[in-house]
Amino acid sequence: MKLIKNLIFILTFIALSTSISFCNTDDIKLIPVGKVVYIYSDLKYPVVESILSEQAKSLNCQDVIISIDCRSKGKATTLDDMQNIMKLEKEKVTAHILRKGKDREITMTSDELRLYQLSCTSGGVGTITAIDKDGNFVGLSHELSCVKYNVDFDKIKIFETNFVQQKKSSKDDVGFLVISRIGNFLGEITSVNNFGVKGHYNNFKYNSKQALSIAKPKLGKAYILCTDPITSELNLHEIEITKVENELSRIKIVDDSLIKFRGGIVKGMSGSPVIQDNKIIGGVRSTKISNPKEGHITNIDSMLGINSN
Repeated sequence: MKLIKNLIFILTFIALSTSISFCNTDDIKLIPVGKVVYIYSDLKYPVVESILSEQAKSLNCQDVIISIDCRSKGKATTLDDMQNIMKLEKEKVTAHILRKGKDREITMTSDELRLYQLSCTSGGVGTITAIDKDGNFVGLSHELSCVKYNVDFDKIKIFETNFVQQKKSSKDDVGFLVISRIGNFLGEITSVNNFGVKGHYNNFKYNSKQALSIAKPKLGKAYILCTDPITSELNLHEIEITKVENELSRIKIVDDSLIKFRGGIVKGMSGSPVIQDNKIIGGVRSTKISNPKEGHITNIDSMLGINSN
């Protein structure tokens, strides 16, 4: 599942190495979180956030603008300088861009350049899966576009959210979570990979009574810990594990409230912890577009970077 600025989660960040590590041990204890958080980053390079006219044909949304050259202004590498080029009329410009991780040079006019909204920030919504005694967390359970597209960023910050609502999923139309207000700063994401993110909470208070062991999923009943579609409080929602694989496992939503109000799984639920036999077994990863009541979780050992047998 992806995120976009209107709070569907699309991020354009580059993976960083991380100092956070989870050892390969049977003694790992984590607190399941299930919090929906707002994720914000300042990007090193501007990206195309939206296209303002059908006449704009050269660039695509999420193209990364490394630089723009023109005769009268020279090379522009900052958003302010690129916007100054937009003020010119009928001048030929060359944009050096990254599109899906590949370098391109595209020629257009300054008039067409004005038809693209550029931004140096990116934001969205996702869910934190679990946290350890030192405040290190894992979440989101899937790759971010940074892994594919190699877009650099300064920091990814996470913020507390208030009331959570949703657009319901239906066949071939996956819904999404929305938030009504951004709250307190919680911490930062420090690495991303194919199985989610890792990061650190600030001022985290560990309660050993809330901590659970981890385990590999098995077929049968399990529960997603996520916000209730009505009250926005954290509740357990029944699912069924239908197939167990090495890194991912398949699930089917059973809980009536998730089916009635969300149609199953929606964007933004990525990372919601999955609990089976009072152990954390993974985080929600994706939904099946043709049937949002079915989807995948990322197994917890994959999220933690532990080699599984």
